Amino acid sequence: MIVAGSASAVRAALQGEGIAALSIRGAALIGPGEAPVPVMARAATWHSLDLAACQPKALLLAERPPNGAAARAVLERAGAARMKVFLLDDASVRPLRLDDLLGAPLRAVDWARISGMLEDKRVLITGGGGSIGGELARRIAGFAPQRLTLLDSSEHNLYQIGLELRDARTVLCDVRDETAVRRWFAKEQPDIVFHTAALKQVPVVEAFPSEGVLTNICGLKHVAEAAHAVDAHLIFVSTDKAVEPSGVMGATKRFGELYCQALDRRGAHRAIPVRLGNVLGSAGSVAPLFEAQLAYGGPLTVTHPEVTRYFLTIPQAADALLQAASVGLSTPTRGAALVIEMGEALPVVELARAVIQLAALQPDVEVPIAFTGLRPGEKLHEQLVASDEWRETDPAPGVIVAFSDPRPLIELRDCMEGLAILARQGADAAVREALFEAIGVEEGDELAAAG
Repeated sequence: MIVAGSASAVRAALQGEGIAALSIRGAALIGPGEAPVPVMARAATWHSLDLAACQPKALLLAERPPNGAAARAVLERAGAARMKVFLLDDASVRPLRLDDLLGAPLRAVDWARISGMLEDKRVLITGGGGSIGGELARRIAGFAPQRLTLLDSSEHNLYQIGLELRDARTVLCDVRDETAVRRWFAKEQPDIVFHTAALKQVPVVEAFPSEGVLTNICGLKHVAEAAHAVDAHLIFVSTDKAVEPSGVMGATKRFGELYCQALDRRGAHRAIPVRLGNVLGSAGSVAPLFEAQLAYGGPLTVTHPEVTRYFLTIPQAADALLQAASVGLSTPTRGAALVIEMGEALPVVELARAVIQLAALQPDVEVPIAFTGLRPGEKLHEQLVASDEWRETDPAPGVIVAFSDPRPLIELRDCMEGLAILARQGADAAVREALFEAIGVEEGDELAAAG
């Protein structure tokens, strides 16, 4: 094994107990300096590190590369040299993971402001047993809320999160059940509601648009009205797929943004939409699919060679939601969507290659990658801000404020009522047409062009 990093990081690693039992044959240094072991490679940056001449079959990173791009570059070179990559993390050695390749944590998270938002408050999370809702609950539990209520329609998810967070209250409730939502909100009396419950899988919602409306639009309406009835602030978790959507899932989220923006303009209590990118490791994300396909020897399937996505890890998504919520609730700006700055979109094929390389295998040589074509409702590229939106001064590092022309609340409620009637009838084609008309977007433009 060789250890890689700056000279100071390598020296510190070699002096620590974390790698005492490992056989270290040399070092690969980034930048100037020396190490107490033979220097087998040296480069000015992580991107230019050449490992081809190194004989050991394992590479230990003494420190994290500065960003995801640098980490992926190291992995690419290590893979070409048939080296397995490990990371020294809190004095322990572990394999490099996919989430290590997605960039640095969010910039300048204001934990003091987040603490002020949550401490001694009653907080309710819909979808509280899910991957994002559950991680949000873990974070919030550490800020001494007066009460933490986790509402979910999945018995299994509630049971699992209840075992982990014993002090949280768990509530079995479907956001599509308006009476039950009102009853539980009246009982729990939350101060802040994080609405993460939704149908999120693009091809599933595309196949069942009526169900998408009943959960993502009618469910949001039930939660928003119940929150208003108990004087609670609402944080609505949206997605970059809501920006000029080509599919039903994104369209339901865009409608939800417009609705929350209208609510936010009307009174004392807030309704703030927050856009996230793809959350890596969440239910239905590409990471578990790639890993399962790799376990069977491949191929790893990607929809299109050029498709890109913005990615966040589950912890990054939870931090982003808390950061955006604390910013939104503490600033006077109303009627905007808050967008998390996620850097550059990553080609999904690059993610597939990384999964293969993490197993010390060679993409396209030992494990193939197959392209299956864009699925209904998908786009080649996502955007953070729409062409008809405009930005104003960012209220905090890493948080974008996106404004669009206001829509009257009464008009949106009329649209909701019409969509709900069609959805309850299962009139899928009419639901789809009415939904895209309601948000003022032509359906599937980019999808049609890509096909």
